[in-house]
Amino acid sequence: MSDVIEVSYTGDLLAHRRCPRAWAYEKHVGIHPYEHVQAMEGYLVHHAMEWLTDYYNKNGRAAHATRDELIEQLNGYFKVLWGRGIRTTFSSRDDTIERVANHLYPLPKGKPLPEVKAVIEGALHEEYPLRSVRKVVPAKFGGKSRVLLTGVLDVVVQQQSSLTYERIWQWNDLEELRGEAVEGIEIAQKGDLEIWDYKGTRSSTGYLEDYVRQVVTYAALLEDRLGLPKRCVLFFVNEPDRKKRLLAIPITPVVVKGAVEWTLDQVSDLRQTVLQMQTDPLSVGGGDYRLRDRPLKDRVTTELKAQCTACGQRFDCAAYRAHLGPGKKGAEHTDVDILNVAKN
Repeated sequence: MSDVIEVSYTGDLLAHRRCPRAWAYEKHVGIHPYEHVQAMEGYLVHHAMEWLTDYYNKNGRAAHATRDELIEQLNGYFKVLWGRGIRTTFSSRDDTIERVANHLYPLPKGKPLPEVKAVIEGALHEEYPLRSVRKVVPAKFGGKSRVLLTGVLDVVVQQQSSLTYERIWQWNDLEELRGEAVEGIEIAQKGDLEIWDYKGTRSSTGYLEDYVRQVVTYAALLEDRLGLPKRCVLFFVNEPDRKKRLLAIPITPVVVKGAVEWTLDQVSDLRQTVLQMQTDPLSVGGGDYRLRDRPLKDRVTTELKAQCTACGQRFDCAAYRAHLGPGKKGAEHTDVDILNVAKN
């Protein structure tokens, strides 16, 4: 038996913190949700940025793709994702693609936003796969002695013109890696090494701190190859307020060290869920992992509910059922009524 725990930051660690029960059933029982709530848009955005950069480089770094060309490319990739079983919660393919295009090339001008151009024109810009092994204490990780952390990030080196960030992450507690987004001005200079990560949510997401810790951990894993970046940047592509779309996160050795330690603590918690699943699957609770000490009905956040209502394991999830409460006249709530053929 391998003594390595392979953990994807997004697919495992963040998914486990969002809901250990859904993660455990999907990863270790093979029961997948029938609908991917945010996956479609996220895949399309990542593909769009990669394709736009490739287009720019292949055309002698002189011309950007047009909005129509971007939409044509997204249409083709949408079909690929659909064939892989990725679905969308939006009403149609055209609505979904138009939504993604507007995030990057908004109408009426139909030109790339300044921040989008900055990423496309980066002297170094690529999807960078990470695979980093960390030694751990076997007793703390259920007999495993190594953790393999994996993820994909965008590496950007700022180019001809500077980019101004109007929101900055302020660290308030370095020991717990807690902080907040504040208004401020930070200017990226030519040659600055940055790590970018795209998020399909708004900047007000309740998972903001987790996203910050994620991208800072990526900086730590990248340090041996390229050195520490000047900053990390979260790009909230679904944020309507342009001033809030980009969040610059300052990087220091202290912050990076703390991020790795925090991440390994989360992997340890994840490992305990695996062992619990193997012993008694029904004992793995649902709801936000951060709220596990609260009453059942309070463990489902507004943001998590979008996942819960599409989860194939919601029918016997105590947390979700408590959150919904009874249906009309004390009957089963329609969202967990297996006889509700209109939905289920």
